[in-house]
Amino acid sequence: MSRTSFSCPFCCSDVPLQASVCSHCTRDLVLFKPLALQLNDLSDQVEQLKTVVQEQQTALTELKSHDIGALALAFSEQQPMASVSSSTPADSSARKSGLTLVAMALLTMALVGLSHWVLLFVYDAPPLALRLLTITLPALTGYVCARKSGMGVLAQLLAAFTTGIASVCLMLWITATIDAVPLWPTNARDWKETFEYVAAISLAFFTGYLFHRLNVHWTQKQQIRISLSVLLERDEKGQFKIAEITRQVQSLVTAFAPVVSAGTALYSGLKVFVVN
Repeated sequence: MSRTSFSCPFCCSDVPLQASVCSHCTRDLVLFKPLALQLNDLSDQVEQLKTVVQEQQTALTELKSHDIGALALAFSEQQPMASVSSSTPADSSARKSGLTLVAMALLTMALVGLSHWVLLFVYDAPPLALRLLTITLPALTGYVCARKSGMGVLAQLLAAFTTGIASVCLMLWITATIDAVPLWPTNARDWKETFEYVAAISLAFFTGYLFHRLNVHWTQKQQIRISLSVLLERDEKGQFKIAEITRQVQSLVTAFAPVVSAGTALYSGLKVFVVN
């Protein structure tokens, strides 16, 4: 910018650029003229910088507002898709668990039916062998089912009873087809034996689930033994560790549940041989 005047350092009035003396205060400006010119130039540069900074701030504000609006629009468009994608894995996992449960129940029924046909009609094995096999096979498939499906206790219990009923119905159908006898039992003794088979297979299948729970429980926590020192132990506040004792009792209950179920299944399956 070309300048035609400058400010007098004494009275701040405008003085022509060629003047050496201020026309207002009559002061000599020879020594102060170069300094005054430099100050005026610096002042002009500062004003220019202020203008540039203000323009940059305005542009940055507009850019930020535009980016925030674009991001909000993109988020609103992607949110429904995200909700669908987040719910899809859960639905897929539940469907997979249900299919695994059904598949293991069908596999148990097929194995029991095959064992019934092979042992009794192909090799004419003693009934005790069939009884033992109808207990061990459902226990193994029940354990695998609980491990692979991850279903809860109610689903496993329902699958166990359904498997037991379906397996016995298949055994009755095989016997009726080969021996040409009625499908359903005709006397109280046969009905009792049928119910014993149902109970043995169902309890064995559910016992596999209980053993799986016991395995998971003991894997996560170390086996806890209740002793006198634990009963008398106190925490930092001086209180008895009742919660610890309760957890230990719960561990024992969890450990004994599969044993009780397995014992009941064995008793149901081998009752006729034990009584006799």
